[in-house]
Amino acid sequence: MPFITHALLYVGYAMLSFTVGVALYQVGEQDFGAGALGAIGLFCACAVTHAGLSASFAASRITNTEKRIRSDVDRLRAGYREMSADIDALQTRLEQVEVAALAPAPMAPRIEAQPAAAPIDAANIELRMIDQIVDKLGAAMDARLQHIQTAGNITPINQAAARGPMDIVREALLENRVELHLQPIVQLPQRKTAFYEGFTRLKDASGRLILPQEFIPAAEQAGLMSTIDNVLFFRCVQIVRKLMKQDRRVGIFCNIAPSALADEHFFAQFLEFMRENRDLAGSVILEIPQAAFERRTSVEARAMAKLADIGFRFSIDKVTSADLDLPDLERSGVRYVKIPAAMLTEQVVKGGVRPKSAITREIAAQDISAVFQRYGIDLIAERIESEELVLEALDLDAPFGQGHLFGAPRPIKESLLEETQPPREFLLKQSGRSA
Repeated sequence: MPFITHALLYVGYAMLSFTVGVALYQVGEQDFGAGALGAIGLFCACAVTHAGLSASFAASRITNTEKRIRSDVDRLRAGYREMSADIDALQTRLEQVEVAALAPAPMAPRIEAQPAAAPIDAANIELRMIDQIVDKLGAAMDARLQHIQTAGNITPINQAAARGPMDIVREALLENRVELHLQPIVQLPQRKTAFYEGFTRLKDASGRLILPQEFIPAAEQAGLMSTIDNVLFFRCVQIVRKLMKQDRRVGIFCNIAPSALADEHFFAQFLEFMRENRDLAGSVILEIPQAAFERRTSVEARAMAKLADIGFRFSIDKVTSADLDLPDLERSGVRYVKIPAAMLTEQVVKGGVRPKSAITREIAAQDISAVFQRYGIDLIAERIESEELVLEALDLDAPFGQGHLFGAPRPIKESLLEETQPPREFLLKQSGRSA
C-alpha cells in the first residue's frame, strides 16, 4: 500500500477520534478529560488494528515473493543443467569428429555412393566430409612430393620431427623448456588468494606447449616423471621463498606422482631436498590422487610418513567419492581434500553420502565441512566455474575454493622463470646423464 494512502487513513482515524471525543464531551455530558481519553483510545485502537492488517498483508506478499524467487531459481538451475548437458554432448561430439579427422588415412572409413532414395543420416555426412578432407590432404601431399622429385630437390628427413614422445620429453627437460603454471586457491567467501596450485608444462623445440595428457604417459614410460616432479618442487620452493621475502604468506600445492614415493633412487634424493627446506613445511603441500592414496603400498605409506615426520602435509585431489575415511586421512598427514563443487551437491546434499568418522549421530549436509575440520582437514571445493557453484559451496561452508571462475592456471613471469630455473647439473643428475 502506498505511503500516501497510509497517511490519509491515519488522518481519517484522527478525525474520527476527534469527533467521538467531542460527542462524549458535549452529547454524553462527560468532562473534557474523559472525552480526550476516549478520543485517544479510539485512535490507538484504529492505529493498532491498521498496523496488524498491514503487517499481515506484507508478510503474505513476502511469502509469495519468496515462492516466486525459489521457483525462478529452480527454473534457472534446471536451465543451467540442461545447457551444461547440451554443451557436454556437443563437446563429446566434436571430440569424436576430431578423433576421426586425425585418424590415419588408410584407416579412414570410405563412404560408398548410395542410391538417391537411401536416407543419409548426420553421421554419414560427417564421415563424407572427413573423407573429403583426407583426400584433399593426400592429393596436396602427392602434388608436393611430385614437385620435389621433379625439381631434384630431395629434402632429408627431419630427425627432430621423427623423434618419439619420450625423446621430446627428455630434450625438453635437458634444454630447460619446462614451465610452471600457477592457479589460485581462494578463501571463501572473501575470495582472497590463500594458496596456489603448481602445474608443470613442457614445450617442444618449436615452442608449442605440450599438454599433460601428451607428455605424462611418455614421461612415465621413460621413467622421467620423478625428474619432472623434482623440477616442479625445485621451482615451487624458490617461489615460496621469494614470496616469504615479500612477507606474503601464500602456500603452493605441488602434485607428486604416486610412483615417485616408491622409487628408492628418486625418493632418497627428494627426502634430502625436502629436509634441507623443512622450514617451508607449512607452505608446500604435496598432492596425490584419491585412488593412489587408497591403494598405496606399505613402501609408499612409509615414504609419506617420513615426509610427515619432517612437517610436510598432504592434499588429496581427483576425488570420485565423498565417502572418505577421515581418521585414516588424519593419521597419514592429510590436511586438505579437494572435491568438485558439483560432486559435493550431487553426493553430499542430494545423495546423502557422508565421510567415515567417529561421529555416530546423523550429520547434516551443511555440517560436512565442520566434520572435516574436526579431523584437522580443510575442504576445498574445486572446479568452480560459475557463481551458482560458489553459492552451493558456501551453503556447505567450504572454507576454500578453486576453479576458472577465480583464475585459470597461468605461467609465471619470464623473469621469475629464469630466477627459479634448476641448474643444468641438477637436470643432468635427475635424468641419469653426465655433463
